[in-house]
Amino acid sequence: MKKFIALKRAPRGTSVATPAKGRRIRLTIARRIMADYMWAASGVARADIIRPVALRQLIAVRSQFRKPPSWTAIFAKAFAIVAVEIPELRRAYIKYPWPYLYEYAESTVNIASEREIMGDIGLLPIRFRQPEAFPLEVLSQMIRQAADAPVEETRFYRTVIRTARLPLLIRRLVWTFTLNVPKARRYAFGTYAVSSVARWKTELGTTRSPVPCLLSYGPADPDGNVDVRLNIDHRILDGGLAARVVSRLEEVLNSSILEELRELAKLESVGSERQSRSC
Repeated sequence: MKKFIALKRAPRGTSVATPAKGRRIRLTIARRIMADYMWAASGVARADIIRPVALRQLIAVRSQFRKPPSWTAIFAKAFAIVAVEIPELRRAYIKYPWPYLYEYAESTVNIASEREIMGDIGLLPIRFRQPEAFPLEVLSQMIRQAADAPVEETRFYRTVIRTARLPLLIRRLVWTFTLNVPKARRYAFGTYAVSSVARWKTELGTTRSPVPCLLSYGPADPDGNVDVRLNIDHRILDGGLAARVVSRLEEVLNSSILEELRELAKLESVGSERQSRSC
């Protein structure tokens, strides 16, 4: 038989610290936004593809810059280049009024950015259409400027915050509408997302997202290999195609992206030499 230990009260006069009581904490706007985002992702069948990508040369060239293009810009542009070749990466699953796939003519990247939202820390998206059309240094600067822009001065962020203040049922209707109207969906979520915590020497595990493709990457190992994870909506594409996408992504990173970085490094070197001579 199981033995049960009876809890006895401390004798009178004994000094015993009163155990702390828990408390309810109302969801902040930042937590509401994330809770709604996770609700939108709850019905999506996700699958992960992970591949070690050799980026030794790319890392070496990038290290030559005084202020190098961000890794986020590098991966965002490379994936957009692959999406030009593979239309499945520009598709979204639309549930209502009946299920179908919608294919966008161009890519829109959604970059997760950690921001302070009304006194709490949360995530807000940075979105750019056709990131493959921008030079790397321009795209990187655009991302940095958007990440530093005041939340209250950004129209889209003000809309997100206003929506998060609405009652739960109304928020569900707004999110359902946004997810199932192709134009509104691209404006709010983009066609693919990039998120990483590699700067803290770690990487994202399996995650959930309403975005068809979520690309993330970890820190580089001593040999210059980076684990790249592609989290996909299984209703749109299968694992075999996703594996070929990551393989093609590696090729793009080590060809066109690498060549662009080399050209930028040469231009920066020439500029530095001219500046030193003028001094």
